[in-house]
Amino acid sequence: MSKHCYLATYHPLTKRRSGREAVVRHALPGFIDGSCRREPDFESAFPSITATCRGANFAPRLHVGDRVAYLTVRGKYPGDTMPGWRLVAVLRVVERFESHEAAAEWYQTRGLALPSNCMVPGNPPKPFHLTNGNPPDEVKSRVAVEAHPEAAVRLWDKIYEGRILITTVAPPLLLGPEVEIVPFHVPRRRGLRFWELCRGHAVLRHCRTERTMALLAANKGGGKGCSGLIEHPRDKG
Repeated sequence: MSKHCYLATYHPLTKRRSGREAVVRHALPGFIDGSCRREPDFESAFPSITATCRGANFAPRLHVGDRVAYLTVRGKYPGDTMPGWRLVAVLRVVERFESHEAAAEWYQTRGLALPSNCMVPGNPPKPFHLTNGNPPDEVKSRVAVEAHPEAAVRLWDKIYEGRILITTVAPPLLLGPEVEIVPFHVPRRRGLRFWELCRGHAVLRHCRTERTMALLAANKGGGKGCSGLIEHPRDKG
């Protein structure tokens, strides 16, 4: 059984002003993903990890037993005085499906709602007013997103659909039952390596490393414990 540990970043709803407004207006958790297809969907009883965000670069590499620690991208979040990261959840992969349809059947036979990143008929994307209002640049270049939110979501969703279709013949979808909300605030000291941040954390401590990785690209060398940092495609920070 594979038991690798990965780090991944994502853009939480609360990072942008429009997302914070959605949190207040619709009583949403602030640290769920801000896209129209939550990746992963922390509102689900069993969050799933799919190829909608990173295509072939991440989800196909995961197998049963692997764990993924999800950090926000670097930013100044509510209550912060300086930019930093938040370690939000750790997911453990317990099932792997070779298609979104197979995963949808798994949820439905258990009476569970489908996570928003399970792309099957009858499971539409989140409406624009429940997102962070920040679709990919290729969407913003084609439509005025504020004036035409429904068109923006359709284009946004098409991008995700294209990613899963080109990933593999049967794109994988993985389930993680543990949403371990980590009582841990990531320090914001510049140049701090990720292993320094997570030293002593039970989930990450015993993971074997394939290569060392620093949280910041400028600080190569990292430390023990993680297979690698999988940064969000649009994360420049």
